[in-house]
Amino acid sequence: MKRNLMGYFAVRSGIARILRIALRRRLAVLAYHRIGGPTSEFDELFDDSVSTCTAEVLDKQLAILRRLRTVVTLDQVCDALDGLRPLPPRAALITFDDATQDHYSRAFPILKSHGLTAVFFVSTRALTERTIEWWNLLGIAMKKAAEGSYDLGSELGGIVKLSDSQSRQQATRLVAHRIKSHSDTGDALHTVVALAAKLGIELPDAKRQTSGLITEAQLIEMHRAGMTIGSHSHSHAFLSRLSPAQQYDELQRSKKILEDLLQCPVRSLAYPYGQAPDYDQLSLNAARQAGYHCAFNLQKRHVVDLANTDRFDIDRFPVVACADYRFIASISAIAAG
Repeated sequence: MKRNLMGYFAVRSGIARILRIALRRRLAVLAYHRIGGPTSEFDELFDDSVSTCTAEVLDKQLAILRRLRTVVTLDQVCDALDGLRPLPPRAALITFDDATQDHYSRAFPILKSHGLTAVFFVSTRALTERTIEWWNLLGIAMKKAAEGSYDLGSELGGIVKLSDSQSRQQATRLVAHRIKSHSDTGDALHTVVALAAKLGIELPDAKRQTSGLITEAQLIEMHRAGMTIGSHSHSHAFLSRLSPAQQYDELQRSKKILEDLLQCPVRSLAYPYGQAPDYDQLSLNAARQAGYHCAFNLQKRHVVDLANTDRFDIDRFPVVACADYRFIASISAIAAG
């Protein structure tokens, strides 16, 4: 509530505009995840809690962004990092994580309609093995499980009771949190598959799952239309729980798969999950060794000074789910929402 009031006051009073002018040499990096729309077959596969906004809101946000900031490409950011040319005033970079089908069917057409480009970060296991990410499979398992109490084990939160939609959502959040904070492996997919079996749930088969994911042909089409494709690791791993060699393999393998597909260098990486516990200095080293030009986190700082930022640890912020004063405040370096 306090952030909402602060954002509202900043926009209505003109402070947001003053900040955009004062911080005109700073870069804002926007991070989107899923883009919602009319319910489709593939939407049923996903956990709605990781949706950023609807297609209608995205359209309005991009119109605001064009008016208040200058949207730049990844190549322009790389040039600025190399000192070749500065970014234009009030620069903004648009990014999307996870390469779900809605990025192609919803975000891509809207970006084109505004004449804008974005960076799409792809986890290549999802691309090659056609499996949606573990948290979505977890949501499916919790939704489909029979009503009752289940002992999931201490590592996954102990006993949970599944009855109505609220209890299932609470259980999903609990288990996801336990996996994120307590898993001793880099890959959570196997944990969720085992949990689904324990709940007596048959997860969607590969044919069903693939409907929720971008295809290789669609990525190529997006790339040829001016979108930038970056890496989100191979298996969307908790990098900090892997050895240096394993981290390097995750990042190098993803880079090679994408470069072989697109026939061009892949210069950028977004660390999976992107929070401080999820990647570490070894991850930055692995990104450098794998040949990336820059890498992004999800630490939520709204603008960054590239001259004083590690190119392998550039801040992004998650976009709010609305196209009102809260969005304007967020792209003006004010946390709101």
